[in-house]
Amino acid sequence: MTSPLDKELGERIMSLLAPAAPSSWGLVIPGEPPTKSRPRFSNGRVYKLEADTAAEDRTGWHLRQLFRSPLTGNVAVGAVFFRPDLRLIDVDNMLKHVLDAANGIVWHDDSQVTALYGAAELDAREPRTLVVIAPHASTLKRGTDNVATCRPCGGAFQPRTATQRFCSRDCAAASRRKAVSA
Repeated sequence: MTSPLDKELGERIMSLLAPAAPSSWGLVIPGEPPTKSRPRFSNGRVYKLEADTAAEDRTGWHLRQLFRSPLTGNVAVGAVFFRPDLRLIDVDNMLKHVLDAANGIVWHDDSQVTALYGAAELDAREPRTLVVIAPHASTLKRGTDNVATCRPCGGAFQPRTATQRFCSRDCAAASRRKAVSA
């Protein structure tokens, strides 16, 4: 249940991050805000701790209550982490936890996040995470909003640069061969 103060705080964050957004979503995840641990290595492999996976699954469950399918364009995300104690926890690691948990639920990939806000506060009585999300207007196109059509094959692709016109090296070569033979 979102308190009126959390709702007001979420609205203020979104008014700064995405003032032109036609809609926004907000939720409160109860409990101590999880943090993203550093990667672990063993026998030349990278792995996650089970506690990290369980925490991401729990956060993902809460996000899934609001989002039935991922957003397709740029996204603004704000989060306020109400910690139960004064331990030194990095805000960026708590943000990374939320971003990773939202992959495939709120957006297809966290590269779609083009505006980001994070803050840590103390609330020993009611630790929680306030998360607000809205579409974000940006000159950078991300997600499925960034789709171009390849001239030679007519296929859709996501360009990696502003000047990319072909989906592959093969299509670029085919276009050059066609230009030379004409």
